[in-house]
Amino acid sequence: MKDFIIAALLVVASAASLSAAGRWLGKEHSFGVISEDGGTVYCDFYLVNDGSEPMSIIDVRANCGCTRPEYSPAPIAPGDTAVIHVGFLPEGRPGQFVKRVSVDCDVEPLRSSLTISGTVVGSAATLRSRFPMEIGPVRLRSSMINYGKIYRGDTKGQSLECINASADTLRPRVADVPRYLTALVEPAVVPPGERFIIATVFKSSLTDAWGALEGSFKFYPDAAPSADPLEIRTVAILAEDFSKLSPQELRDAPVIDVTPMAVDLEQLQTGQGKLTRSVTVKNTGRSVLIVRDVASSDPAVTAKIKDTKIKPGKSTRLDVTVDTDLLGDKRLLNARISITANAPDDPVTTVRVVAELK
Repeated sequence: MKDFIIAALLVVASAASLSAAGRWLGKEHSFGVISEDGGTVYCDFYLVNDGSEPMSIIDVRANCGCTRPEYSPAPIAPGDTAVIHVGFLPEGRPGQFVKRVSVDCDVEPLRSSLTISGTVVGSAATLRSRFPMEIGPVRLRSSMINYGKIYRGDTKGQSLECINASADTLRPRVADVPRYLTALVEPAVVPPGERFIIATVFKSSLTDAWGALEGSFKFYPDAAPSADPLEIRTVAILAEDFSKLSPQELRDAPVIDVTPMAVDLEQLQTGQGKLTRSVTVKNTGRSVLIVRDVASSDPAVTAKIKDTKIKPGKSTRLDVTVDTDLLGDKRLLNARISITANAPDDPVTTVRVVAELK
């Protein structure tokens, strides 16, 4: 009797599974490369009722508002096929995409996942707004990489996002990279319409510079030789890390005192030649003050310090020179002299150089 009941249950379960069952004729579709301004693209997915009883699609949902599925809730007779009509709007979505559509039925499979994918080649307007820099078939977010402050001995990575705006596969490359930088393109091969990055690592141990350090390297949009590469500028602030100093070391640290903090040349006129003024740099701390770097923000203004090591209580002279022949047609001179030193309280001191130009 027990064996009879088990056999009957197996027959019922088998009959139920055969009476209603759905089968997909493919659950993935690739649109390949499409244009952003080409309008909505469509594809169809087919669900066959392989059972002996009618079945129905209960619900269809997309995981993104750019994807719109359409279907009929009418029952699907045995042997008939239902169609899920899926549209994708590429506007505002340049680059690679993968979208999913969930389908719920009243029979097995109770829930299915359909996938659409492809690559959108951005329109000119979208690319200009998101990737304003252009060189040949490639557009970039910027032509400069800013690392910000980097402590001596540390490394710091930054990347620059780019996109292949053409219908061709590219192999971008970089050249003439400064020794303190590592730079490469990832991925090395970029299909049409896809994004990539210029990945860089700044290694502060490979440069003796202090304060603001500007550099550059060349970017070529493809492996083929190009007469006009794009110059990618880099900028970093090399600083000393005082966070590990003990309270006693901080109390015994050097202190920089600059007088005056501004050099006012009042009125200048192009063709006056070179004018030099002096600024006093004094160490009012308890240990030797080391001036790491002196830099100017204006090519017409230079500064040179007499001594780079200043004992406690001693001072030295900083000569600031303005070359009036390099002032050009500007109406005001407002330059900055940056003094980088081993003073924890004021590691970078700024001296202003100002004048009105006749």
